[in-house]
Amino acid sequence: MPIINPTSPTTTGGIAATGDSSLGKDDFLQILVAQLQAQDPLAPMEGQEFASQLAQFSSLEQLTNVNDNLEASQAFDVAMSNNSAIALIGKNVDAPGNAVDLKSGEVETLSFSLDGDAADVSIDIFNSTGAIVSTIDLGAQTKGLREYVWNGTDSSGALLPAGNYTFNVTASDSVGNFVPTETFAAGLVTDVIFEGGQAYAIVNGQKLAVNEISKVSL
Repeated sequence: MPIINPTSPTTTGGIAATGDSSLGKDDFLQILVAQLQAQDPLAPMEGQEFASQLAQFSSLEQLTNVNDNLEASQAFDVAMSNNSAIALIGKNVDAPGNAVDLKSGEVETLSFSLDGDAADVSIDIFNSTGAIVSTIDLGAQTKGLREYVWNGTDSSGALLPAGNYTFNVTASDSVGNFVPTETFAAGLVTDVIFEGGQAYAIVNGQKLAVNEISKVSL
């Protein structure tokens, strides 16, 4: 009698797999029992063949259990991640971006990262129309996350009006080669929402994936 392939959608003894076209461990066991019941007493299934089918059943059961455990672990990880995201509400965070919401009489922290050590770093600040209102020379800076506290003034030292601004960072090394940079926008997390199993923080009215947040502070 031929060995039954556990992934085949064929039927044996009138028993068919339920659900999709692949056989589960219960379907496989029913087919194996049906084989034993229908075998010819004068020509019973050989021991080697029977042992092979039992081994297939054991492997299928183990794979099913592993899959169930992985699904449970994934669900637990998602639940823990979502629970941690809720704790972001009311916290100040940094995430990729270059927007600055300047408020009257306040200073703003401009955050950026350098991919390598730089001999010269400068920050250009633009108003809502895209015009440069201030250029700040920071000189040499080392690789990594850097911060600059902007007092809200233009290049002449005059206080700028409250509003929306953006900034750009340019860096070069000691021989004038460009050093890659990345800017980060800061803001307060007002809400956390969940969509498709992913947590998003609402920062400055924008929806931001939690895994994009690079810094959290009070």
